[in-house]
Amino acid sequence: MNAKLLVPSALRPAARRVARAFRPVRHVAPLCGPDLRARVEVVRACPVGEAGRPFDVTLRVTNHSPLPVGPEGTHPVGVLARWSCATGAACDPCDGFAPLPRAVYPGESVTAVFRAPAPGYLGDYVATFALGQRGGPSFEAVGPAARFDVNVTHPFDAGFNYLDIYSKADLGRDHWSASGPPSAAEFERLKPIKLDLLKKLGLTPDGRLLDVGCGTGLLAAAAEAYLSDRGGYFGTDLAPEAVEFCRRTYRRPNFRFAVNGMTTVPAPDAAFDAVAFYSVFTHTYPDETALLLAEAARALAPGGVVFADVFTSPLVSRSAGSRYAVEVNRDHLLRLAALAGLSAEVVQALPWVGPATREFFAFRRK
Repeated sequence: MNAKLLVPSALRPAARRVARAFRPVRHVAPLCGPDLRARVEVVRACPVGEAGRPFDVTLRVTNHSPLPVGPEGTHPVGVLARWSCATGAACDPCDGFAPLPRAVYPGESVTAVFRAPAPGYLGDYVATFALGQRGGPSFEAVGPAARFDVNVTHPFDAGFNYLDIYSKADLGRDHWSASGPPSAAEFERLKPIKLDLLKKLGLTPDGRLLDVGCGTGLLAAAAEAYLSDRGGYFGTDLAPEAVEFCRRTYRRPNFRFAVNGMTTVPAPDAAFDAVAFYSVFTHTYPDETALLLAEAARALAPGGVVFADVFTSPLVSRSAGSRYAVEVNRDHLLRLAALAGLSAEVVQALPWVGPATREFFAFRRK
């Protein structure tokens, strides 16, 4: 008996679609021909991705070719994901391929979630999607390209809470880890290095030093042996535990400590020859950095200098990252400094991660 007689004519198109869904389309060689065309549209996507981890996007793929295409065989057809940097900077290729979920016949569409790897470095990227064949050609795009902007940041489970670190620390047993150094020996090694950078920028024994983000006193310990009685040190930190530790440990009469706010510093105007932000702007977002620079400019005495280290990256339009580490665009940072009335000079640079750099800036009043 003819199978068509068992299906009413009105239901035959739907029956054919159901039959096709279960009929594999297998590609064992590259496709060829001038009419390989498809439209890919972004249906849903998150504008934030995790560095080096899979990135999911919902796409609608419409086959405008005369041939059916599918995910089976040695040369499957699927979605090609291509990444470029929004700033125009060169970035490491991390293009991906995700097979179609099923066969798609001429004129048909399929909507599905496709997965592609995100770039491994923080930055602002543009993701572009097109149909292509593994080991074969790419399809000509019908309509506008399927693309959207993605900010790639740290993995969402890379938690970093500064206040929690200090609230849980036993500073009497280990005063160095909460401040960053992995050992007491490294804490001791870094003390003269940080002070020497400030001395090269003009800090004298009679100088007045404001240390924002003093931690457990890595810079305070070095300054204690360097500053004279005519000099002075004022250390501030977000963590009350760090401030209390420093008050107990560094007891010179010209040494003071206080808790600062996220974007405010309890320091008098025009009172300091040097303001230090060691490992502070590496954890603050640009709007917070701008406000802290304004606070530093307010507290700076004539001829004084602000010193800070910053993670900069050519892959970032403004900023990317989390409290664990924030990378910024250098030009954007310089604009923020200018808004605070400060000029900037890079005095040292060290490699960071990928194309990012840890740059040490000297800021001075214009």
